Amino acid sequence: MSRAIDAFAVLLLFAAATAFGFGVHALGLRDDFKAVYLLVIGGLSLRASTELLRPRGGG
Repeated sequence: MSRAIDAFAVLLLFAAATAFGFGVHALGLRDDFKAVYLLVIGGLSLRASTELLRPRGGG
């Protein structure tokens, strides 16, 4: 189960990187609403990925 969660976290990390890339591209095209949407999605995906990859205390 741990490997599946790690794989999902890596998938979220790639999704975040892709969303950030498309968001920056949309900024270059001056498509503000699309850029903000993609940058927010990238940020949320990055946060979810780091939450899944963060080691938990075994206390």
